[in-house]
Amino acid sequence: MSILDWFSKIKPADNIIPFPDHRNYGVDNKYALPLPEVKPPRPEPKVYYTLGLSNDNRVCFTMGHSTLTMNEIGVQDLIDQLEFYKDRLEDEE
Repeated sequence: MSILDWFSKIKPADNIIPFPDHRNYGVDNKYALPLPEVKPPRPEPKVYYTLGLSNDNRVCFTMGHSTLTMNEIGVQDLIDQLEFYKDRLEDEE
């Protein structure tokens, strides 16, 4: 006889509520809990690009696996170039 057999012979007191058994969900018994509602996970949003600031106050533009980091002068130069190409495209149309 092992010690584990000895513990299995001990009956719990009448004033102790046993922990609900997960196998008894939905079974009509005294401690049956309602089944939890199962919701499917939300799909991860697809991120095409991010634009933000780094810890040293530089602008970071990330697209895919590439990151472009610029200071204030670089940002202004990029804005000027984009305006130039936008005007050039409008002239061609």
